Amino acid sequence: MQESHTNDPNSLHVEYLARVRALSQQVRSAISAIEQNNLKQLQASVAAQEMLCQEIAGTQWLPASAGEKKPPEPGQAALLNQIREACIALTKLNRMYAAVLKRSERSLGLMAAILRNYGQGYAKDSPGVIQHHTWSCEG
Repeated sequence: MQESHTNDPNSLHVEYLARVRALSQQVRSAISAIEQNNLKQLQASVAAQEMLCQEIAGTQWLPASAGEKKPPEPGQAALLNQIREACIALTKLNRMYAAVLKRSERSLGLMAAILRNYGQGYAKDSPGVIQHHTWSCEG
């Protein structure tokens, strides 16, 4: 998204809301990529998440009057409510994302262990099955 050069509180709020919603969509996309074992989609989604997080962190989206106790204008109150709801939804989505990542890490560890053990003795440069020779004497 383009950096806003205006100090209009509503336009800053609209930009912030759009970025939070875009971040939510990228988190959903990452969860889907994990479920589908789609590494390219996951990498693209994580890159987009990083960019959006930097944009959100670098934007002064709150107007100077946000710290004051005066009530917001009617149109601005609705927009602030949408922002609050989008942030709550993003928080819930982040918790889901963390759980999916934790489960996938455990699953990958199990799969790696299985493949590591399964492949013993069958690798191209492995020594193969070791045969134990015994010597016997006939008398």
